[in-house]
Amino acid sequence: MKNVTETQEIAAERPARKPRGKPYKSIPDVRSISLLGVGMVIGAVVGAGVALLIAPKSGREVRDMIGSRVGRARRDNGVWYKLGNELRRAAAAKRKQLERDEARDRVRQHAAAQPVAPV
Repeated sequence: MKNVTETQEIAAERPARKPRGKPYKSIPDVRSISLLGVGMVIGAVVGAGVALLIAPKSGREVRDMIGSRVGRARRDNGVWYKLGNELRRAAAAKRKQLERDEARDRVRQHAAAQPVAPV
C-alpha cells in the first residue's frame, strides 16, 4: 500500500485533465431558447390535433359535461359562501369587542391618572 506522499507525487507528475464538453461561453443561449419555443409550439399543435382525432365525445357533449360540472361546483360552493359570511360576521363582532375593551381600558387609565379632589 502506498503512503499519502507517494500518491501526491504521482498525482503531481500527471498532467491536468482537460475538461470534457463545451465551455460555458460557447453555448448559444438564444438559439437553444428559440429551438425550445419552436418545439413547444409544434408539440402543442400536434397534441391538439391528436386530441381532436381521438376524442370520445362530440364538442356539444363535452361542453354539456363541462357545464354540468361547473353548475355542480357552484351549488357546492353555497356551503363555503355561508361559512365565509359566518366567519366575516364573527371577525367583525370580535373586532368591535376588542375596540370596546380598548376604549374602556383607556377611560380607566385616564380616570386613574386624574387626582381625586378632596371633599
